[in-house]
Amino acid sequence: MLSRLLAVLLFFVSMPAAAGYFNAGARYTFGPDGYAGVYGFGEAGGGAYYLRGAYRTYKSDVSDRFSTYSLGAGVDRTYWSASAELSVTPETGGYKNSGLYADFLWLPLGEPGEDATVQDLYLGAFSALTRHEDAYAVTASTVSGGRRGSSTVTRASAFKLSQTDYGLTASVLAYGVRLSGRYAWTSYDQDLTALDRQLPVDIGGIGTTGFPVRAASCRIKFPSLPLSPEAGYAKTWYKLDQPDSESVSAGLSRRLGAAELSAGWENYNPGGGAPKSDYYSLGVALSF
Repeated sequence: MLSRLLAVLLFFVSMPAAAGYFNAGARYTFGPDGYAGVYGFGEAGGGAYYLRGAYRTYKSDVSDRFSTYSLGAGVDRTYWSASAELSVTPETGGYKNSGLYADFLWLPLGEPGEDATVQDLYLGAFSALTRHEDAYAVTASTVSGGRRGSSTVTRASAFKLSQTDYGLTASVLAYGVRLSGRYAWTSYDQDLTALDRQLPVDIGGIGTTGFPVRAASCRIKFPSLPLSPEAGYAKTWYKLDQPDSESVSAGLSRRLGAAELSAGWENYNPGGGAPKSDYYSLGVALSF
């Protein structure tokens, strides 16, 4: 796991020195049932353009290891920015996917002065297309388990599913406080049944499963404080009568020269009366 993360980061370190800047970072998350996840990224840019790569992997005692590689590029202008990203999750236990993501942000204030009340404001839209492929189905006697330890049977032919996500996002930084929000809705190219294995889903900083139909989140952060606190809330709605899930999170970050250290906590509630779980994370980001 760590060797793959280092390979991604070393790729970006080896990019041409002509790049105007380089950022890299990593975050480690751990929780119940032996859950362990690592996320790492590298970003290099010059002028208005940048290139970004990332690697994410997680595993627990009740879940196979899922790893995702992504590579994206973007452009930042005074009043707008745009980016696109390709991702791939190699086959794990008969499941794999590939995806394409794109977004556009409008910055109506441009570049406000340092003494401006509203220091940053953006409104955006995004979309993503993900192609899933699964060689297995869930047995009828253990449907409720989904991917979490249920019995499976090999399909006569691989199950192929296209998932399309659309969403809106907004953020404002005023009086040293940043407020941000995000809303997304999802459609699928075919009807789903209880025998279709649940998809891997990212909820905050952890990995879970399901067929999401809507998701909403909000966050508050105080970046102007020396020890910057932040808090967030996220909710996801699912198909197939799966209960809504909720996530509450909090964290602290501290900048020390070119490095930013962070620590976080996330409480995940899968809904339906199932027990809640606590996850913890440690991270570091470097800017050059």
